[in-house]
Amino acid sequence: MDPLPLSRLPRGSRVFLDANVLIYAAGASSKECDELLAKCSQQQITGVCLYETLNEATHRLMLLEARAKGLIRTGQVKELREHPRAVRQLNDFWRETERLLKQNLLFLPLTEQLVRLAQRERQLFSLLTNDSMIVACMRRYGIPFLASSDRDFERVDGITIYRPGDL
Repeated sequence: MDPLPLSRLPRGSRVFLDANVLIYAAGASSKECDELLAKCSQQQITGVCLYETLNEATHRLMLLEARAKGLIRTGQVKELREHPRAVRQLNDFWRETERLLKQNLLFLPLTEQLVRLAQRERQLFSLLTNDSMIVACMRRYGIPFLASSDRDFERVDGITIYRPGDL
């Protein structure tokens, strides 16, 4: 099934929020993603994430901030690792992470069961590790919808993808 517009996500639904949606909202890159988080905050939609998904978003926000501030050129982890003092100059990413933590999202822990279930998803749909964890979580907790701009999820049967259209 082709992805649906994020703006058509039904009120009252449960949706897993991929890290890219969190990043687009935090970085003001997508008004649609920001509006989705507002709907979650207002309890119009139940937004669900793994803590690992939030951690992935936090990591990527840190790299984006380092690049935007000219502390690194490529946006690659290796480059930031080579400049550990630069990390101390980064604070914006954490303010955005704290804002995400206050958005009335449901954050779930990663469990051994999810790790094991994810392997099946990787094998069936050729997913990378973090994506397979998302699908395993969705199946385990009966979350039917996924908000993501990642096209790899289009290979996955049994989920409905909502994609931001303003990127």
